[in-house]
Amino acid sequence: MATIPVRRDAATADFFDGTTRGEFLLVRDTRTGEVFEPQFDTSADPERYERVPAAGTGTVVSWAVVHRREPDGSTSRRPVGVVELDEGPWWWTSIEGVDPDDDLMGRRVEVAFRLAGEETVPYFTALGRVAR
Repeated sequence: MATIPVRRDAATADFFDGTTRGEFLLVRDTRTGEVFEPQFDTSADPERYERVPAAGTGTVVSWAVVHRREPDGSTSRRPVGVVELDEGPWWWTSIEGVDPDDDLMGRRVEVAFRLAGEETVPYFTALGRVAR
């Protein structure tokens, strides 16, 4: 499945360095232990925050199917959704390895990575069981 190329900037460099290593990095507050999404702005107090690898697993909390007309005239369907990572933050993502007709609510997923242009980007794949 095609992925739109992405480009890093100063705000995303650490995240993409992590994805290149096969790590999905989150931001952790070293004072409170609270964990934030990768795009959390640490610039106000950079010494207070550190990047830490996520477990790479989570649960689908919302999802939809994107319909797209392909160059040959056919239609493809791609599940996308919001995953609540096991550490707490939510992440918008494509979800692969599932039937677009399946109910994905509560489905357990794990992160995978692919090259998109010059950067490695995360997406999620189904683990096959539903969290209840």
